[in-house]
Amino acid sequence: MTFEQNFILKCLDHMERILSHDGELEQAIHHYIENKAPTSRYQLDTKITDASQWNEQDKLHFSAAVFEAIACSSLSFYSENDERVQEMCAANTVFLKQYLPILTGNTNPNNRIDSVKDNIMRIKTELKNKIENSIDNPYAFFTPVTAGLVLMAAAATTIALLSSKG
Repeated sequence: MTFEQNFILKCLDHMERILSHDGELEQAIHHYIENKAPTSRYQLDTKITDASQWNEQDKLHFSAAVFEAIACSSLSFYSENDERVQEMCAANTVFLKQYLPILTGNTNPNNRIDSVKDNIMRIKTELKNKIENSIDNPYAFFTPVTAGLVLMAAAATTIALLSSKG
């Protein structure tokens, strides 16, 4: 499992837990808005699919859960190692840019947060299956491009050997 996959799974786990427990969600909202009045400037409108169709409360709940999940995940991987910090930043970016639109896509307008939780469970399952499939297949690192390069190298070696004998 790559660091990125591990980080994203941890974020999804934290989000699922936060969105499933009112007390944790309230605490996440408190941390997120830092005792300021909640306004739309705190929402992740640019990351939420069809954000204009979400009500403000659902956007606040989702945004606070994302913020808290990233904070908790980052703390669990905390390191003073520059390479690890760069990996965390990269994984954070992937989570925000690639996963949040998927988490918020195709949600029920009458029950956004439960739809997001369903999406979280689906994405976690898909990601875990992808990880298991790459572990089960010892040749998973051979992408089509890599396989092509290996074949070209073998062909070049064969040609070189044949031409040196002739």
